Amino acid sequence: MASRLFFGSGSSRSRFRGNSSPAKLVCYHNEFAPLRTVRYDGPTKGKRFYGCSYRPEQKTCGFFKWADEVDDVRDVQQIVIEKEETISDLEHQVDMLKQEIEVMRDKVKKLKVKKEKLFKEVEEMGITTTGTMLKLKKNNTDKRLMMTLVFSSEFSLWCSC
Repeated sequence: MASRLFFGSGSSRSRFRGNSSPAKLVCYHNEFAPLRTVRYDGPTKGKRFYGCSYRPEQKTCGFFKWADEVDDVRDVQQIVIEKEETISDLEHQVDMLKQEIEVMRDKVKKLKVKKEKLFKEVEEMGITTTGTMLKLKKNNTDKRLMMTLVFSSEFSLWCSC
């Protein structure tokens, strides 16, 4: 059975490794495990640990965790929290970009409709222009014929004299 880690406010005396609030662990009895210090002589004397709050006569559950290991867990949990915040921020950015893409798609659709309309107008103008050009050519041809006739008749009159 795993222990649970809680963060809570505590006195500055109980802080360790510069963290703003000590970890509060829950033992297998679902009770807060107090932070203790090894008092017995040996290589671990003075080292801090969390243990079951029940005394041996109350059938301790055997919960034990070194305080520095808890610090490592707290560090990892802090990293996880920061990564989750980063993920949340990135998801928000993705949502905003998706909305922006939709706005851009709508603009593209409107521009395509406008482009098609302009192409039709230009095509109609082209047809009209072609018709006008043909009329002008015809008129110009008629004028040339008239001029040719006038000049030829004048020339023939001039030559016959």
